[in-house]
Amino acid sequence: MKNKLILAGALAIAALPGIASADFVLDTGTPTGTTSVVLNSSGWYAAEFSVTAGETINSLSAYLTQGVGTVGNTYTWDLYSTGGNFLGANREAATYSTTGTFGANGWNTTSVNWTVATSGLYWVALQVTSSTQTPGLDLPTESSTTSGTVPATAFAYAGTNARYALETANPVGLEVSAVPLPAAAWLLGSGLLGLGARIRRRR
Repeated sequence: MKNKLILAGALAIAALPGIASADFVLDTGTPTGTTSVVLNSSGWYAAEFSVTAGETINSLSAYLTQGVGTVGNTYTWDLYSTGGNFLGANREAATYSTTGTFGANGWNTTSVNWTVATSGLYWVALQVTSSTQTPGLDLPTESSTTSGTVPATAFAYAGTNARYALETANPVGLEVSAVPLPAAAWLLGSGLLGLGARIRRRR
């Protein structure tokens, strides 16, 4: 009976990605540019990154300053697979969506728990989708499109027509972290090894 409980515990631990350490799958670094762009209903921003099936995205972060907004303003985080249409007209529906809240100048992080089903490139987008969200938080710009420890593979901007186009002039500060699949597998393997050792000792 105890052996079954140990095995069940190992399986449960392996299924909890938050226990394993997360890695950045996108990290553009803290912006060092001298200008800002505005996040509002007519200014949306996105960055492209690569992620592997089975990884669990556990946080989304944007480097924001107050601008004409205020503490408590909300905005929408959307994740889009590049397997569909993202740039230009007829943008596909978001693969995952959640709400972020502005707390203070600097990195504003939203905790999530979404496991990627298909490996490939994804867009993470900061959008303002209703009149109850921010009237205009500022996004300080990056000095380079290739900054950070895990640079974006591309940036995009959508203006008043809500259609995204590639953007090179105003890269912004975005981070996405995920729990790698091998970390969960390692936990499972450790649990099973421990179970095997316990069974051998009892024999």
